Amino acid sequence: MEKAIFSAVYNRKGKLLSDGSALIQIRAYLNGVNKYFTTNIYVTPDQWDKKHSRVKNHPNAIRINRQISEFVAKMEKTELDRRNASKPFTLEILQECMNGKEIDSFTQFMRNEIATDRNNTASTKVQQTITLNMICEFRKNILFDEIGFELMTELEKHLLNKGLKVNTVNKYFRHIRKFINLAIDKELFDLNRYPFRKFKMKLEETNREYLSPEEVQEIEKLTFTKENAYLQKVKDLFLFSCYCGLRFSDISALRTDQIQIIDGKTWIVLESTIKTGAPQRIPLYLLFDGKPIEILKTYTKPDRKYIFDELSNQYVNRCLKEIATLAEITKRLTFHTARHTQATYLLYKGVNITTVQKLLGHKKLATTQIYAKVMDMTVIDELKAVTFTNKPKARTRTIETKRMRKYLQEINPVQTGTK
Repeated sequence: MEKAIFSAVYNRKGKLLSDGSALIQIRAYLNGVNKYFTTNIYVTPDQWDKKHSRVKNHPNAIRINRQISEFVAKMEKTELDRRNASKPFTLEILQECMNGKEIDSFTQFMRNEIATDRNNTASTKVQQTITLNMICEFRKNILFDEIGFELMTELEKHLLNKGLKVNTVNKYFRHIRKFINLAIDKELFDLNRYPFRKFKMKLEETNREYLSPEEVQEIEKLTFTKENAYLQKVKDLFLFSCYCGLRFSDISALRTDQIQIIDGKTWIVLESTIKTGAPQRIPLYLLFDGKPIEILKTYTKPDRKYIFDELSNQYVNRCLKEIATLAEITKRLTFHTARHTQATYLLYKGVNITTVQKLLGHKKLATTQIYAKVMDMTVIDELKAVTFTNKPKARTRTIETKRMRKYLQEINPVQTGTK
């Protein structure tokens, strides 16, 4: 097993500060990779002995050289301790340890990653933080060495005993799995101990509520008084999602430059959606007779970057309860109901499922096929409501026979033996 090599380096970038000094760093070399660690010590070129990599001609030369030696000794001890304990060691791990972070703590690792990941949206960070808080409520600090099938099982039992639904628990474990995979990539966790090989996350099939065309029309017809005029914007947002299928997060972030006119037709062109990161192109002019375009005209302002004012998902869902009451809709109405509505309506109208997949921005066809299952159940329910009979009743058959005989007599009296 290759060991790291440590050496002092002066003025690596070849640039002096305004006072003529430059930084002393410690270079760590392992498996063909260099990583540099600052000592926060600055000296002038004439105070550095390049041949022996030491400070010279400095009034505190002895103290500074001892400080550099102690810094290197701390790095060597970190490597030795981890290797003796059969723990993974990389230059990234060394950097974490030198920064005083608990590298063996999975919960601390999660906390660090959530705080420093610049690619995450604010909503994703909130959800990941909620997961971390749930873990810490179960056990304040979880070390990497503790992670295994038994711990996952105990955590699952704890979450279910709190009254959380199976699918909510599944969401938390998907977050945990993401950070364990990240820890494996950073060589902080042994792949051979991957807990999700044995531990299987449970998932229940849910009833995806959607509105019928008649129910959408009832919402479209709603008008508001001065007292509930605040519902107008929520109504427009909800209908806009019913027409184009965008998530709440994507509608909230919809910019004026994402509404594009292509060959004289209006499109929404998203470079990437907030949730999937995949590009999405929606021909608004072909959806619901251009109704989403009319909503856009109301809210698009030349001096605004974003089309819709910022509203929270929780506030919108509260308002939708009021809208459902006014429209006399008994279904549980949430903003995501709009997305379900568009998907099921398009499938019901015979739109190819891969086309629906592209409109919804699903990465996997399997996600869109959930809506196809909903439509299957709709077909089954409708067919059950119809009574089919293979043979007509005897009385009906007799009446039809007499009618046919009379008709034949009228058109051909000779063959039927009548005049």
